[in-house]
Amino acid sequence: MLQADYQERVDPNDKQAQNLLEEMRAHIKKLEEMRKNEDPRLSFSTPEFKEAQRMFADGFKKNFGKPIEWGMVKDHPWSTPQLRKLDTPVDVHGKPWPSVEKQQPESK
Repeated sequence: MLQADYQERVDPNDKQAQNLLEEMRAHIKKLEEMRKNEDPRLSFSTPEFKEAQRMFADGFKKNFGKPIEWGMVKDHPWSTPQLRKLDTPVDVHGKPWPSVEKQQPESK
């Protein structure tokens, strides 16, 4: 786009402008050569990538289905939060995580 605008405005007798135009053409050609071998599956705009990113973000928000065992804890409202192991694991909403003993039936 810029090259086309510049091409129209450039004076054909201006050697410096012609050199710049040639440099721009060479750079564009080099970029096209680099892109020729590019794998389109690695693009961040493909539907597959966006779906994978969405699934990861959803899983991240839910801690990938695992209990939260560590958290930033304040001893007092005025103190700074510190990373500590929680006494009881919680889910992403802060409710106690159902313990493994309660889920499994007792076998005797």
